[in-house]
Amino acid sequence: MRPSELADLLRDHVVVLDGGMGSMLIAAGLPGGRAPEWWNLEHPDRVAAVHRAYVEAGSEIVHTNTFGANPVRLAAGGLGGRCHEVNAAGVALASDACAGRAWVAGDVGPTGSMLPPLGSATESELRAAFREQTEALAAAGVDLISIETMSDLREALAAVRAARATGLAIQASMTFVVRRRGVFTVMGDPLVPSLAALATAGADAVGCNCTVASAEMLAMVREAAPRLTVPLWAQPNAGQPRLAPEGVHYDADAEAFGRDLAAMAAAGARAVGGCCGTTPEFIACVRAALEAATPR
Repeated sequence: MRPSELADLLRDHVVVLDGGMGSMLIAAGLPGGRAPEWWNLEHPDRVAAVHRAYVEAGSEIVHTNTFGANPVRLAAGGLGGRCHEVNAAGVALASDACAGRAWVAGDVGPTGSMLPPLGSATESELRAAFREQTEALAAAGVDLISIETMSDLREALAAVRAARATGLAIQASMTFVVRRRGVFTVMGDPLVPSLAALATAGADAVGCNCTVASAEMLAMVREAAPRLTVPLWAQPNAGQPRLAPEGVHYDADAEAFGRDLAAMAAAGARAVGGCCGTTPEFIACVRAALEAATPR
């Protein structure tokens, strides 16, 4: 998918994305501390089942199980030197599960390395890591690149600049929190200027994902959408995580979540879906709410 094709897709209608992957794999038995990307190799059937469930629920774009599949993070998780193998496996699983019914986005998350003053990584090192992963995703046949959950604008920009070499459409999302002075990442990057900087660097769509529940992200969408020159994506969490005897669960109601995402679409978001804790039930409610809000 070229940038112009993504622009056409998002102009024609509001696109339904998928939901959480890591939380779904944990529910399927992924052990604590085990990198989800291992399951592309060890339990491909369980990863594919998550993709299929999202497509059946109405997702039009599905993310590969490659959020942590850059070489830096893979090495930390015991998969050093296997970047191309892990990404190729993730793309194959998503593509086979979608079977042409949804677009496949190559998922790219942060490296886990910190730039100064909190760490010693360099922007050139991060860009090299993202270049290796995005090249692997492109070679395996993804339709577009989706960069997610970035908290440092400098790292997000390094990912966008690396992904541009693929020629594919690029989406770049950051994760924001609400402070007394406004909306910022934990590194202090402000909402609208950060998203605008990603668009200037070459992202064809930008957005917010993770960390906050749908009501908080709705306010972010209302603030950002009118001030951006590229389409906006939104993927909130399923509320907040709560510890229960049976494990961690998220406290959002799926139907209320769907209504909030329909409100995001009305406020200008062009692609909506879920992040941590969301399931195919949530995505089905999003699709139902969007259909109910669309004039016949």
